[in-house]
Amino acid sequence: MNHKIRLGPIAVFLVVVAIILTTLAILTLATTNADKVMAERFASVTSLRYELEAEGQQFLRDYDEKVSQGAVTDADRTTEIQGTGYTLKIEVSEPDANGSFDIVKWDLEKDWNADDPYQHIWKGAE
Repeated sequence: MNHKIRLGPIAVFLVVVAIILTTLAILTLATTNADKVMAERFASVTSLRYELEAEGQQFLRDYDEKVSQGAVTDADRTTEIQGTGYTLKIEVSEPDANGSFDIVKWDLEKDWNADDPYQHIWKGAE
């Protein structure tokens, strides 16, 4: 018995499978790299925001200390803390007779960037 094995269809099938697996591997690497870049960018922004929040808390501690010493002026009630691309604006109310005060404003704002590619994205009805 003489059996002949035809490799034509099998070879075509294996080439197609190899191309598909190569394509999926390249897409996986590209997606992984994009996820890594986005995670690093998010970590950087989160770290910066936490640093600004910590400085804002320090401002509140300093203000509370000035209130307890009775040395508060109107200029002491507001501050702007600059970070890389962000600004934290804080305003507190005038202390009452007990020395307590309220946080009137605590705004973390992103500085405007003319080169930002997302500046023209619609932000919803205003």
